[in-house]
Amino acid sequence: MRTMKINVFPGAINVPLWSGMKQGFFAKRGLEMEIIYTPNSVEQLTGIAAGKFDIMLTSIDNIIAYTEKQGEVPADGDTDLIAFMGCDDAFLCLAVQEDIKSFADLPGKILTADALTTGFAFVLRRMLALNGIDENEIEWMSTGGVLQRWQAMMENPEQKGTLQVTPFEIMGAPKGHHVLARASDVLDAYQGIVGGTRVAWAEENADDLSGFIAGWLESVNWMYEPDNREEALDIIVEKMPEMPREVAAGACEVFFDPETGMRRDGALDIPGIETVLDLRRTFGPAPDDLHVPSITSIRPISRRQRVVRRGAGARQLW
Repeated sequence: MRTMKINVFPGAINVPLWSGMKQGFFAKRGLEMEIIYTPNSVEQLTGIAAGKFDIMLTSIDNIIAYTEKQGEVPADGDTDLIAFMGCDDAFLCLAVQEDIKSFADLPGKILTADALTTGFAFVLRRMLALNGIDENEIEWMSTGGVLQRWQAMMENPEQKGTLQVTPFEIMGAPKGHHVLARASDVLDAYQGIVGGTRVAWAEENADDLSGFIAGWLESVNWMYEPDNREEALDIIVEKMPEMPREVAAGACEVFFDPETGMRRDGALDIPGIETVLDLRRTFGPAPDDLHVPSITSIRPISRRQRVVRRGAGARQLW
């Protein structure tokens, strides 16, 4: 059995990973998963570059940013990164305090983010722009990843809103938090969470990487089966005992919606990646240094899995 270190953000969105471990989907491919939870994107991306773990589940914008030397901080080590699997659109929504009734209530208020130079913050900034709000009228605060931002809003009512990932908007409802808008309301396509790693590691561990992808996809498809839902909820509540079962059930309805849920085939959303690049060109620190993703830069690593990486010739992101 080989140990694979995987770095993820905390949250119920990790249920395919937990279920895959519980059901033996990774073990039957010779993999034992060691989960490392990250507090923020900086620690995650600098950690993967330093070789502290093997793979990560992260926003594809984080991979783009650090590959293009546009990360929140400089990363020592290997930043030749790839996205090897598409997971979902990140299920993003703008969660706000009870007294915020519309976008017009936001100028002069505190909004929180992981880092303003990362993709989820770009989505929030576009939401503001489309609703006529000048982002310079907002007081921005960095409070970490999704769990940290949820905790901070629960404890600090002066923090009026943040872009959240399901089910944290549901978990905030007892405190009066509500959804002002969803990213899917304003974006036609968006590639959110992907599997990512270093190119060198992927080339040296291709069989293990293929095994992980196969185990993940088997777990995702297991989760879609209605007969498995109660057992899946048991797993979430075991891993997140602070989460009521009805909240976990609501999260699963979002995660495994037949039309908009997690990707059952691990495909990367090329139009969604183009949206990510468009947002980074608009809001990022060096818009002229980005490159258009090409379908030719996608190559199979097994019959069902794909990897986005650098292509020959013109410089590619991946």
